[in-house]
Amino acid sequence: MSMNEMKSRNEATDRRIRKTRAALKKSLTTLMQQKSVKDISVKELTEMADVNRGTFYLHYKDVFDLLEQSENDLLDELHQLIDHISGDTVKNDPAFLFEKVYLLCEENVDLVHILLGENGDIKFLNNLNTFLKEKCLNDWSPFIRQAELKYFDAFFSFLVGGCCSLLQYWFSNGMRQTPRELAMITVEFLNRNTAE
Repeated sequence: MSMNEMKSRNEATDRRIRKTRAALKKSLTTLMQQKSVKDISVKELTEMADVNRGTFYLHYKDVFDLLEQSENDLLDELHQLIDHISGDTVKNDPAFLFEKVYLLCEENVDLVHILLGENGDIKFLNNLNTFLKEKCLNDWSPFIRQAELKYFDAFFSFLVGGCCSLLQYWFSNGMRQTPRELAMITVEFLNRNTAE
């Protein structure tokens, strides 16, 4: 077998794996709109995704593992997105950061809506909170110091909680605003609440 044939075969396999995982994630989010993850069986998940149970177990240990890997994939995307945003960018155009985050949420609307909803996973929110806090304290610390935030922990909690609530509002109202418009609303709210 030639190198090109092997490469084509590997690409076809990778495509099938991505398609299978995408189908399982979509089925998971659909089922989580109806019930808690603890009440979802592998049987109903695989039937909905039209995937063999054996195939499911090639990729995941159980439904909780599928949820955790889905959350980790989303957090990885967020890491990659935010890692390229400097403190200067945040300082000069804070809406840019929020717009990028909201764009990512729009691209993953089903999963994000579930994770922030009543059947969501508190562990995901805690991981998100920890990541964003570390980013603020490490990479953006000069900007944070310049803003002279007296109560950083309280402000940070307000910021993350407010953004999550704003996302829930956006989802439940048909996502009428663009991510940029939602980002501008976020910045407007922050400016009102941080003004002396």
